[in-house]
Amino acid sequence: MLLALFTALCFSSSAQITITAATFPAVGDTFKIAFDMDAANIQPATPPGGGQLWDFSSLEASETTEIVYQSANAGVFSMGFPEADLAVIGANGETFYNITNTQVQNMGYAGADPANLGIQVQAKFSPTIVERRAPLNFFDIHQQTANLNLPFSADQLPAALLAGLPVQPDSIRVRINTQRLEVVDGWGTCQIPGGSYPVLRQKRTDYTTTNLDVKVPFLGWIDLSSVLGGGGGGGGLGNFIGTDTTLTYRFYSGTEKQEIAVATMSNDLSTVESVRFLNNETVAAPEADAPGAANIQAFPNPAVERVRFDCTNLPPEEYTLKIFNIIGRVVWKQNYVITGNRSVTLELEDFRKGTYLYSLVDSKGNIIGTKRLVVLKP
Repeated sequence: MLLALFTALCFSSSAQITITAATFPAVGDTFKIAFDMDAANIQPATPPGGGQLWDFSSLEASETTEIVYQSANAGVFSMGFPEADLAVIGANGETFYNITNTQVQNMGYAGADPANLGIQVQAKFSPTIVERRAPLNFFDIHQQTANLNLPFSADQLPAALLAGLPVQPDSIRVRINTQRLEVVDGWGTCQIPGGSYPVLRQKRTDYTTTNLDVKVPFLGWIDLSSVLGGGGGGGGLGNFIGTDTTLTYRFYSGTEKQEIAVATMSNDLSTVESVRFLNNETVAAPEADAPGAANIQAFPNPAVERVRFDCTNLPPEEYTLKIFNIIGRVVWKQNYVITGNRSVTLELEDFRKGTYLYSLVDSKGNIIGTKRLVVLKP
């Protein structure tokens, strides 16, 4: 019995891996990423422990993309982040990173504001958000807190947002607090299309709380939540107040720089909302639909104020139309009973500028189509 226990302990210690700083991104790296927006048949949320097999080989790419890491000075806004080493430059702005021997630190970004107010900002996390750590081992636990404070003049905001306030403010201040808890709670093997990898599994929970302050004559700064009695109303500003929870399981390998897979879960862990995974270029976005096949198409695309989804050649059925943001979280969905053809129009006033994915799914979970939607704002 003692021999068996000793053997098991030796096997456990040898089978676990350690993630080192060699997996941190560097200038010139390109991460190839695929998204599966309907990954209900996989189970990332297994009980904690070692020696596990996470079989994600059935994942299919609804969409593919790339993240390119450039030198920080390639960014238009690099002067605002003098300590940054890397920049990711996208359509909505630039994100800057500082790389140390033990951490990949997200310093902040310049571009569209995080509260979706339609304003261009330069925002710094205080302190920086740690995206990666090394060395990373089984049962490592980390907690961190970061804040963003973004002041705006009231004349920068749409008049409709301010119409319901009891007083007209001179300025608005957005306060965003992020509480992050990370636990490396499992190790084993993760299989995805085109590869099998020894991994550590990290469970990450982000609590993001947004508050708004208004500055009014003679009174100074006032917390808007106290004015609105805890949220709601406020001419639309109350919709920004509150706490969002994002829960992900992240699978890291010591042989690859990018995550093998990142599964975004419902808060009770019962549902996989989406999976982002390493694209070994064995998967690709679905081919164009054949003439006469069931289909969904967005028009116009890019869209500004509204978008129309044209659903065609559909068997009689109840369908769910979903829109996902770039991290795979569902930001809007609605059910429809459709026979043959139907058009659905959606107003985009609550959507920020950026790239989304939309998907039409039948009641059996079959995906009719998943495609890209681009939202522009004046």
